[in-house]
Amino acid sequence: MARTGGGGPRRGADAIATRQRIELVGGFVGFFTLIALVNAVGLIVSGRPSVWASLVLALMLAVSAVTYRSWRRADRAVKGG
Repeated sequence: MARTGGGGPRRGADAIATRQRIELVGGFVGFFTLIALVNAVGLIVSGRPSVWASLVLALMLAVSAVTYRSWRRADRAVKGG
């Protein structure tokens, strides 16, 4: 079955596979976001605040938000809503 290039709703196994891929990416992103959070907080608590650590944390939080929104969209496609 050929897939069209549009961003139309996905159904069935294709939607489930997309959701599973996004969940996998979300796990990696979530892990590295947690590591960036621990690093930034650790540096602040030790008295060595870092702009770079804060920027990395902000970037990881933004990527986490985008991943979460993508997952929600894929989950709605799977559930048919």
